[in-house]
Amino acid sequence: MNAVRLRTAMVFAAGRGERMRPLSDAVPKPALPTPNGPVVCSPLRLAARAGCRHMAVNVWHLADLMEAAAVSCAADRIEILPCREPELMGTAGGLALARDRGLLGSEGPVLVLNGDSVLELSLEPLMQRFAHSGDLVSLALLPHPDPERWSRVTIDQQGAVDQILPPGSTAHGEAPLLYPGVMLVSREALNDLETSPHGVAEGLWAHARAAGRFGGAVVSGRWREVGNPQDYLATVLGQLGGSVMIEPSALVDPEAALDSTYIGSGAQIEAGADLRDSVVADGAVVRRGAQVIRSVLLGAAQADEGECVVDEFRAAPL
Repeated sequence: MNAVRLRTAMVFAAGRGERMRPLSDAVPKPALPTPNGPVVCSPLRLAARAGCRHMAVNVWHLADLMEAAAVSCAADRIEILPCREPELMGTAGGLALARDRGLLGSEGPVLVLNGDSVLELSLEPLMQRFAHSGDLVSLALLPHPDPERWSRVTIDQQGAVDQILPPGSTAHGEAPLLYPGVMLVSREALNDLETSPHGVAEGLWAHARAAGRFGGAVVSGRWREVGNPQDYLATVLGQLGGSVMIEPSALVDPEAALDSTYIGSGAQIEAGADLRDSVVADGAVVRRGAQVIRSVLLGAAQADEGECVVDEFRAAPL
């Protein structure tokens, strides 16, 4: 049995996705297509497994596309509640706006997740921590895979957050932990948020830490950041496992050669094209005889007739 009964989640999906450019010029980062559905489906499914049935998703950049991607992830008895922002509100501001609009219910904690990661986590330790600690905010944490690449968190013997440090070399005796973008936020902390553009670090975590009620719990499972085009392509290829997947709305000539490639919605692949370890989706076109290798084409992007596209990321809005 879970120590905390969860009903409501909030997924952050409004940002511009600067590190994902040029792909995010055509498709919002959390809406990027994968063989397992848009990236945002992963945190939404995790929330559903944790018991949440009402899930707010904030949208701003390319809002129509982001909203459609989130809604496409809905399953039985799951309600997706898009929250369009008139301006980019930041993470804490986005939470406050969703609260003001009545999208986060009125009771119990809210499970808050980043929308741009692939998450396969067991959250029971996080729920136990929140139920018995009195935390205003409890972070899910993982053993750190690469402290030089990502920020690191340390906790004391009681599970209180001790430090949040930038990427870098660890100190002697430090046990670095990774924050994979999943936390439980108490109703008290949620209700205290100001409805203005700001992030969770200053708007939520600093207050909880000052009150001595900011904790973390080490959970098990897997996390994969989908932060830049290279991460995205690696994520898709990992899901494919060397196979080929073609969405029903794509048009692929039978004389095209495909190997370890994902052909997403609306894509067109002409005769004689040769695609390997690549993604072509959201209306992109590969013309006759073109080669596309270890590359991503999205939206209005295309490979011209006979062109060789290797290790490139092309995207433009349709």
